[in-house]
Amino acid sequence: MANYDFSTLNDRDLEELTRDLLSKVLNVNFQSFKPGKDKGIDLRYSTVNDENEIVVQVKHYLGSGISKLKLDLSNNETQKVVTLKPKRYIFCTSLPLSPQDKEDIKNIFNPYIHSTSDVIGKEDLNKWLDDYPEIQERHFKLWLSSIDIIKKIVKNGIKGRSEFYKEKIIKEITVYVPNKTHSEAVSALNKNHFILVTGAPGIGKSTLANMLTYQFLAEDFELVYVREITEAEEAFSPEKKQIFYFDDFLGAITLDLYSSRNADSAIVNFIERVRDDKHKRLILTCRTTILNQAKNISDKIENSNIDISNYEVRIENYTNWDKARILYNHIYLSDLSDEQKLIYFQNDFHWKVIKHRYYNPRLIQGITNKSNLVDTEYSEKFVLEILNDPNKIWEKPFNIQISNVSRLLLLTMYSLSGGIYYVTDERLKEAFNSRINHEVVYNNYQKNGNEYNFALKELVGAFIIRTIDKNDTRYSFFNPSIDDFIFTYFQNSNEEYLQLLKSSVYFEQFKYRIATTVVKGEKRISFSNKNSRKKLYDTFSEKKDFLKGFHSNASLNIISILIRLFSKSEIEVELLKRINDLDISYLSWEDRDNLIEILKYIAENNLIKEINNLPNLIKALSKDIPSHYLIKTFSNLIKSNICYTDFISESKIKNNEYYNEIQKNIDISWEKLSNDYMTDAYGIDNTLEIDELDDILNKRKQEAIQINIDIGLDASEAIIEYEFDTSSQIEFNKEKSKDKDVKIQSFKENTRDEVLEINRLFNSISKGGNLFMAPF
Repeated sequence: MANYDFSTLNDRDLEELTRDLLSKVLNVNFQSFKPGKDKGIDLRYSTVNDENEIVVQVKHYLGSGISKLKLDLSNNETQKVVTLKPKRYIFCTSLPLSPQDKEDIKNIFNPYIHSTSDVIGKEDLNKWLDDYPEIQERHFKLWLSSIDIIKKIVKNGIKGRSEFYKEKIIKEITVYVPNKTHSEAVSALNKNHFILVTGAPGIGKSTLANMLTYQFLAEDFELVYVREITEAEEAFSPEKKQIFYFDDFLGAITLDLYSSRNADSAIVNFIERVRDDKHKRLILTCRTTILNQAKNISDKIENSNIDISNYEVRIENYTNWDKARILYNHIYLSDLSDEQKLIYFQNDFHWKVIKHRYYNPRLIQGITNKSNLVDTEYSEKFVLEILNDPNKIWEKPFNIQISNVSRLLLLTMYSLSGGIYYVTDERLKEAFNSRINHEVVYNNYQKNGNEYNFALKELVGAFIIRTIDKNDTRYSFFNPSIDDFIFTYFQNSNEEYLQLLKSSVYFEQFKYRIATTVVKGEKRISFSNKNSRKKLYDTFSEKKDFLKGFHSNASLNIISILIRLFSKSEIEVELLKRINDLDISYLSWEDRDNLIEILKYIAENNLIKEINNLPNLIKALSKDIPSHYLIKTFSNLIKSNICYTDFISESKIKNNEYYNEIQKNIDISWEKLSNDYMTDAYGIDNTLEIDELDDILNKRKQEAIQINIDIGLDASEAIIEYEFDTSSQIEFNKEKSKDKDVKIQSFKENTRDEVLEINRLFNSISKGGNLFMAPF
C-alpha cells in the first residue's frame, strides 16, 4: 500500500492531486478555483441547477497538527461555507485522521458535510493512489519520493556514486521543478537509450540529469557513474539493466581531442553500443559551448548524430511559472527565518525576483542560502541589492572558497575582457604568468610550476566558461554578475589594479577597464585623484613600449591610451611625435576606431597644423573599409569637424589626384557593401506592401548618397544602380507575420495563465501571517 506523507508537495500540488483523485472516485470533472481571495473553495463541480453542487476545500497543514487544523476550521472556514451554501461539501487534508477526527470535522461543517466519508485524510489519499496507479505515476515527485522508491534509488545507486544517499535525494526531489519538457527528456532517453543534457553552468543541467537518474534507479537500473569512458566500458554488463551517468563528458576529454585520435572515437562508439542495448541507458551532461566547439574539432562527434537526443537547458526554457516554483521551493528549503521568508509573499515582491535580469537557478539558491550572505538585515531592499550587486553573492566564494592563485587569474582575466566578450587561452596564460612572475619578484611568491592549470581547474564551471574550437580555447565569465563583482572589487582599491598593470602584457589592460575622469554610463575603475593618476602615468610610461595589441597597431594603441587617460599638457610633445611617425599600410577594425578617435582629438584640440602626415591618415581610413557602418563613421568624422571638411574640399581643387583616390576607395567599398547596407534598412523585413517597401529602399539609397556628400564626394554607382527583389521579400514577410501572430497569441494566453497561477502560489499566507509552505 502507498504510504506517502505528502511532504514533497505544496498546497497547490495537493489540490491538483486531490482534484485528480476525486474526479476518478466520483466520476465528475472538478475544476480548480480561480486565484483570488479565499472564499472557501479550492475545487468545485458545478451544474446548471447549482453552481456549488460540490465544493472541495484542501488543507495541507504540514507540521501543524490536527488540533491547530480544527481550531482554524472553526474560526476561519465555517462562515465561508455558510455563505457558499454548497449542496455537498468535501474537506481534504494531508494529515492522518482518526474516526473521531473525522467526526469532529464533520460536525464543524454541519450540515454541509453529509458523512465522514467526505472528510478525507492521509490514509484515504494513499488508498486512492493504490486504486489509481496512473495518477500516482502522473504526480512524478510524489511517486519518486515514496519510501520504497527511495530505498531502491539508494540501493541501486550506492555502488556508482557515494552522493546517492537518502537525505540528498529527498532534498533534490523536493526542490526540483519538472517543467513541460521533463517528460520529453524521459521519452528521448527511452527511445534512443541516451540523452545529452547541455546548457550553461548553473542553469540546471545536473539537476535534470540527477532526476532522470533517480527515475531509472527506481526502475531497478544499476548506476555506473563515469569519470572516464574506459570506466564505462569496463563496467558494461550485457545482461544487466544499467544506467551510465557521465557528467561534463566533453569537459573531461576535450583537451585530449587535439592530441589523441581515440578520445572522440571512444565516446561515439560507446554511445552506439548503448543505443543497441535495450537494457542500457546513458546520460551525458555538457556545457553547450563545449559541445559546439568539440563538434568543430572532431568530425566523429560532428557526424555521430548525437543531437538526436540533445536536450538543452536554457534560461529561455524556464517560464515565469517555472521560475516562480523554483524560487518558492528554495525559500522553503532555506535556513531563512519565517519572518525573512515572508518578504517574498508580500507586496508582489516575488515578481521583482522572477523578472530580474540576473535570474538563474544557482543565483536563486545563493540568495536563499544564509551561508552565502553577509550578516545584515534580510529585507526586500537587501534581496534586490543582492540581485543588483554581485558582491553579496560572490564575496564569500571569491575570498574564501578559492585559492589566492585562482583569484589572481580571475582578476587578470577581467583586465583582458573589457573590449571583447571572451579571452583566449594564449593571452590569458601569458598575462597570468606575467602576474605570477611579478608576485615572485615583489611579494616573495613561491612558484609551484602549475599555477595556471591549477587555477583553471578550480574556476572552470564555477566562475568561468571554457570554449574550445579548432583554432583556440577561450574563456568568459559564466555570469555577468561576476564581472560586476570584480569591477567593484577594483573600484574599492585601484591600487590593486595598479599592481596588475605593473605586470601587464596587453594594451587592453590599460585601455578598457580604467579612466582618469568619470565616464557616464560606463564601468571604469577610477584613477581620478592626483596621486593615483601620477602612478598610472608612470606605470604606462614604463610598460607602453613592451605591450601587445590584439590584432591592432601598437603605435595607434599607445596614442589612443595617452589621449584617453592623460591631459594634453602631459602628453602633447610625445603625442605629436608619435602621430607624425605613423606609417600605416593596413587598418584592422580596432585600428580604425583608434585612428578616428585620434583624428577627433586632433581636431578638438586645434592640433591639425602640427600633423604633417594628415593626408595619409585620412586616405588610410577611406581604403578597404570592411563594413558600411565604418563608411558612415568615416563620413561623420569629416562632416563633424570643419577642419576635415575644408581639407577634402581643398584637395578637390588643389590635389585632384588625391581626391580621386578617396572617391575611388569609397566607391570600391560600396561595391562590396551595398547589398549589406540596403538589406539592413529598418522595416525592410516587416512591411507587407510593395509600395511601402520601395519607399524604404529609395529612402535608404538617398541616405547612402548623403553619406558620400557628407564626405565631400559624388554618389557611388553601386548604390545608384542597386536593385532589390521586392516580391520575394514581401512573400517572406507575409509568412513570417503569420508565425509571429500565432506566437504572440500563444504568449498572451500563457502569460495570462502564468500571472494568475504565480500570484496564487505566492498568496499562501494565513490571516495570522503563517506560511502554509511545502516544496513544489
